[in-house]
Amino acid sequence: KKGPKITGRERKEKEWELMRPICVQLVNEIDDFGAGFRKPTIQDLLVVKMLKWPYYLTVATLWWSKYAVRRVRKVELNEEEREVLTKNAVGEVTWIAVSDEERQKMLTLQLWVTDNLVEWREEQEMKLAGLSANRRKQIKKIRKRGGAEIPDEDLHMD
Repeated sequence: KKGPKITGRERKEKEWELMRPICVQLVNEIDDFGAGFRKPTIQDLLVVKMLKWPYYLTVATLWWSKYAVRRVRKVELNEEEREVLTKNAVGEVTWIAVSDEERQKMLTLQLWVTDNLVEWREEQEMKLAGLSANRRKQIKKIRKRGGAEIPDEDLHMD
């Protein structure tokens, strides 16, 4: 004769108890979860960040001061300034996530200029929406001509 019948809930709890150690082991083995998430380190502690804060503030102040002086003198942007300005414009997570080729492309697009950044972001949105290159060009032309707002259904795949 069989033992007492197990309810669905009890079965799920038993399965979870069996799977939990496996999940815990897998999570402990993974250092980088992707999308900017990773295991916390000693560097992530608030106390450590507060100790580093004066250093980073000083470095940033010196960099922006040097940048302001170069702008007043109307000196052309150097490679470091272009990189920092582009990184600030697109965001650090995006900057870290892209390949070196994409970074170079971003630098040539001069994304620190607001109009270029807006155009680049729209292009990225259209790529994510899965639009063909031809349809993206059509939408770009319409926007350049100052045409009416493109309906949302035109921004999604058919």
